[in-house]
Amino acid sequence: MELALDDARGSALVDASPAPLTRWVGAAAFVLSLIGVGLSTYMTIAHFTETTILACSGTGELSCTAVTTSPQSRLLGMPVVLIGLSYFVVMSVLTSPPVWRRSMRWLALSRSLLAVAGIAFVFWLIAAELLIIGHVCLWCTGVHVVMFALVIVLTRATPAQQGFRLESGVDPRPRVT
Repeated sequence: MELALDDARGSALVDASPAPLTRWVGAAAFVLSLIGVGLSTYMTIAHFTETTILACSGTGELSCTAVTTSPQSRLLGMPVVLIGLSYFVVMSVLTSPPVWRRSMRWLALSRSLLAVAGIAFVFWLIAAELLIIGHVCLWCTGVHVVMFALVIVLTRATPAQQGFRLESGVDPRPRVT
């Protein structure tokens, strides 16, 4: 990384050259998104065929059938599993290596905003399972774990690594007057 000297203040400015993305961040985000597609695809098929193929016991607190057939399994009439599948398909595209290498601000912003929206939705789904439905679906929990891991991985990439770059010669620090 190159540094430039700001003559007026005598302080070093960070060069706006792209920061290299740690390879594991992009790869892990992509793999987690693909795992999310797989889990969501399975749950979508189960939702529209028979809920008994979910391999959950159906008795006690662990009951995928109770969760996937509850009123909370739909949002505005749309099955939550379709929302999850759509989410992970979009995130798979946004975290794919060719797309990640593009240093466009809107792509980085889309990844970040979708991650925040996704984790907020997962919090709501967990609350619905525990507080409203009273049952937990193991397949849903798998999706929730993948979502948490994806958010954690995405936070490991700095803004510069995600495509947010400073304009050349602009000091990112606030000026104190």
